[in-house]
Amino acid sequence: MDSAAEFAGLSLPDLLDARDAYHVHLLRQPNVVATAVGRYLVRTEDEGSDADAPMRLADRLALPPGERPPRTLQNSSVRPWSWPCVLVFVDRWMDADEIHAAPDEMVPRRLYLPDGRMVPTCVVYAPPVPSGATARLPATLSFPSALFGGGYACLAAVQGGQRSGTIACVVTDGLRTYALTNRHVAGRAGQVVTTMVGGDEVRLGVAAGKSVGRLPFEHAYPGLAGRRAEVAVDAGLIEVDDVGRWTTQIFGVGELGPMVDLGPETLSLGMLGEPVRAFGGASGPMTGEVTALYYRYRTRAGVEYLADAVVGPRVGQSTTPTRPGDSGTLWVLDEPAADTGSTDPVPTARPLALQWGGHLFAGADPTPETTPYALVSFLSTACRALDVEPVTSGDGTSELYWGEVGHYTIGALACDLVQPAALKKYFVANRTRISFDLATLAAGGYKTGDADVFHPLADVPDTVWKRRKKGWIRPKESPNHFADMDDPVSDTDPTTLMSMFDKDPATVDPSTWDAFYTEKSVAVNHRGLLPFRVAQLYRIVVDALADGDTPRALAAAGVMAHYVGDACQPLHTSRWHDGRDESEKGVHSDYETAMVSDEQAALATGLEDALKGARPMDTVTGHREAALAVVELMARTIRTLPPEKLLDAWVTTDRDDIRGHSTELWALVGEPTIACIADGCRTLAMLWSSAWKEAGAKAPAAKAVDPDVLEKLYMDPEFAPSVYLPDHVKDW
Repeated sequence: MDSAAEFAGLSLPDLLDARDAYHVHLLRQPNVVATAVGRYLVRTEDEGSDADAPMRLADRLALPPGERPPRTLQNSSVRPWSWPCVLVFVDRWMDADEIHAAPDEMVPRRLYLPDGRMVPTCVVYAPPVPSGATARLPATLSFPSALFGGGYACLAAVQGGQRSGTIACVVTDGLRTYALTNRHVAGRAGQVVTTMVGGDEVRLGVAAGKSVGRLPFEHAYPGLAGRRAEVAVDAGLIEVDDVGRWTTQIFGVGELGPMVDLGPETLSLGMLGEPVRAFGGASGPMTGEVTALYYRYRTRAGVEYLADAVVGPRVGQSTTPTRPGDSGTLWVLDEPAADTGSTDPVPTARPLALQWGGHLFAGADPTPETTPYALVSFLSTACRALDVEPVTSGDGTSELYWGEVGHYTIGALACDLVQPAALKKYFVANRTRISFDLATLAAGGYKTGDADVFHPLADVPDTVWKRRKKGWIRPKESPNHFADMDDPVSDTDPTTLMSMFDKDPATVDPSTWDAFYTEKSVAVNHRGLLPFRVAQLYRIVVDALADGDTPRALAAAGVMAHYVGDACQPLHTSRWHDGRDESEKGVHSDYETAMVSDEQAALATGLEDALKGARPMDTVTGHREAALAVVELMARTIRTLPPEKLLDAWVTTDRDDIRGHSTELWALVGEPTIACIADGCRTLAMLWSSAWKEAGAKAPAAKAVDPDVLEKLYMDPEFAPSVYLPDHVKDW
């Protein structure tokens, strides 16, 4: 049998077994500087090196060693028929005379294992890089836009200097959203990370302190040979300040598709030669291919340090232009675009690896060329080590906005509680305009990504109106979502908005609230006005019905669901909306998003029981009574689940246990949470029923409204305009 055919059957584990068995012997050779596994590199000028005339291994081995010129990464490449081998990098190329004089210093051409397996080697000349070789690689950092994402340069001040790197992508651990980059870029916990926007330095967030440097190879890849070896991961997380300023797209690459999941069972030699591309914060667009796997680049105290892969230039490509500042870059497979029939111009790419470093390989004399190669760790390894997942626009379980499940659930269930029966049929027919169908919610299949044409109305105030995106901005929207009912006037005056309401419900009035905030010296953009936002929308519904404009009425009723949902969440009614101090920061998203999302099934079952046979609430008349009904809902919410009780419960849970955290919190506050949400469902249905009754409007035909009509309404800033509290005083 031809040796080439025999070697072609070798697998990745075979190569790793051989290298591990010989690693002491190889690294004791005086010229050996590194090893990797891959496929045999064929010199470009070698006779028969084209794909139609493959070289016979027997012929290759028949040549006396040292007769050929040095093989380098620049003058050779992998051919489709190249056989598996162990790559051995040397800093001195021995010619025939040197080998004859010192045969023991020659790298063995074959490695023999005790069970009879035979693995060839491929020697690559990689001399030391001449001094000053990096001088021609100046970094010009990329700051593409004011919307942050993968491919964006980031900066950190370290020991009096400035360190630069690149954001890979947005990830989540199910509780919080992070930007993924290298550990050495993010820095220690609490390190402020910035970028540049329009020439100004802008803060992105702080290093989360959640990072990984190296992992024992056998832990990262169980079953593969790697004794006394560690694989470099170098991954760290930045806890971002404002998720609304981040996109899931990678600049210059496109939208992320499913991650390439690599492990002992899925990684093979077929990965070698795979074309890849990236956008580095220093280099911009980059292309290359996977050149080698498990590159052993350093030895310390008998432990070998490995890179998952080396990315180098493609055949016919002079270089891979990576440089300092690209650390953290995400490399994706460069695959042909799938023909989905979609008119969406944003390409989709499968993420493969996280770049953490580079290596310069010099060519042979007399005119050595220096070529940079990227050292990467597989993204699946990094994500598993950090216990995070990439966020994509098409991932129904990983969203960038808080509280979607709660808002959509309230909007969906309220449709079944509307009175009379004919109006209920109309709202049920429009359930998927307000929210999602109940089965989709229970299965966690809701989605409101940027690629969607239509956003269900119940979360438009978050997913559309609060987004910092050209054409969507409503700068006065935020105060609509809360009211700190428990915040006293001062340390000496315990009066709160809730205590005022308890004494006299007539204090639920914009002018009274505005005077209260003025006495507290609260800035106008921080004066919560939640009940008056609902009153405003209630009036729009009634007026639209009086004008016969049913779609406008449905649009206002649908977005009303969001604010009623806020009113039945304890932390939207409290000055402790995200904890009583810095140590409790994060409770808001942990409770309202992570816990509710993780416990969707239990929530659905609990709400079904809570709403079964629920009696309709008494209707109201006029926008003032609508505002009063919202404050009454807030009061009931605070009594059912006091913010202090919720915070005390959160403090007792193990927040380092990502998977068990939501379960612990649900066990403590799940029952009152169900009661609060059920109350919100009943209140919302009552407000819808009241508006139709007040307008004297008949129930429309049970048909869904054209989503394009609704989208045109909510995209219009003049529809239900977002205003500050003093503006409500004028026309109350």
